[in-house]
Amino acid sequence: MAHPLVFLIAPLAQLPEGETSWAALQGLQSPSTGFSLRLFSAAETETSDLAGLPWNGQLDPGGGSAMRRLICDAVIPHFHPEANAIGVYQRGHDPEVLRCLDRFALQEAENETCWFYPTHDGRFLSWEREEVLSLEPGVVASETEAALPKNYERSQLALLWSLLADDESLTCVGLTYGGQRIEWGQHLGQPAREARWSLFSVDTEAEVSLTVNARQAVRAA
Repeated sequence: MAHPLVFLIAPLAQLPEGETSWAALQGLQSPSTGFSLRLFSAAETETSDLAGLPWNGQLDPGGGSAMRRLICDAVIPHFHPEANAIGVYQRGHDPEVLRCLDRFALQEAENETCWFYPTHDGRFLSWEREEVLSLEPGVVASETEAALPKNYERSQLALLWSLLADDESLTCVGLTYGGQRIEWGQHLGQPAREARWSLFSVDTEAEVSLTVNARQAVRAA
């Protein structure tokens, strides 16, 4: 049986109290946009190459020293912790009926930083595109359910923050409960017509570890 806890992100006033249903929670999930992120090793890619890269983020790996190896492919919802709250619901004997255990502002959750790509020095390409999406209510990843505490504890919920690609500020990339990843089923809608390629370098031994060599917007044909 799936773990009994279910998580919903929405403005606090929209989170149901008492008993509710899975269908009701599906209709209330707030994050409706996000972005796709792909990272590639860049090898000898030049700044002049960016304008010719595709809008859809699909690259031919190439060969030899110019190989562009895919090292990250993710869709990250815009969780907007400053505006949203989280509701925690528990399944009972009837899996369609859920009971509210807790509701509170996301900004009151614990904060944790996590590593994201790239995790090593080198020269990299990143591709980002805004996406329209819809999220299912969140559940703890099935393979980690056994590691969770038996009783719900608010202190076990945490926001994960990471530096992504060539960003200089942290982005909220997800949530965990009891140190385990919360999964959100995703359905993508119409993507933005413009994407952005960046070429950057990471050198953790340098005084300034991140160097952005170039950025280029590309549009769908």
